[in-house]
Amino acid sequence: MADRTFEMELDRQFGDHPILPDAELFAQRFAERLDRGWTFRRLLIGGLGLAGGLIGAGQVLGSGLLSRLHTISAQSDALMKAGAAQLPVARSVTALLADGSPLDGQVLWMSAGLAALAIGLFVSRAIREI
Repeated sequence: MADRTFEMELDRQFGDHPILPDAELFAQRFAERLDRGWTFRRLLIGGLGLAGGLIGAGQVLGSGLLSRLHTISAQSDALMKAGAAQLPVARSVTALLADGSPLDGQVLWMSAGLAALAIGLFVSRAIREI
C-alpha cells in the first residue's frame, strides 16, 4: 500500500501555487483586452443579424409563400363558412362574419403569433428558473 503522507504532501505542494510578481499587471492587461472591442463586436453581430433577417425575408417573399398562405386562408375561410352555414347555432356567427366584423384572418394569425410568443417566453423563463 502506498504511503499516504507522501501523497498528501504532494497534493499540498501542487495546491499551493506561487504568486508571480507581475500577476496584477497581467490581470489588468487581460481585463483591458477583454473589455476592448465590445462595441465592434456588438455592431458586427447586429449587422450580421440584420443582413440575415433581410436575406431570409427576401427568400420568403421570393418563394411566393405569402401568396400561397393567402390562397389557403381564403379556401379555408370559404370552407368554414360553408360548414358553419349548415349548423343552426353557427348561422348567427356566420352572419356576423359576413357583415364585416373585424374578426378576419389577420386577427387569427396575430392571435396565433402572440400565443407562440407567450409559449416561447414561458419556456425561456422556465429554463432560467431551473
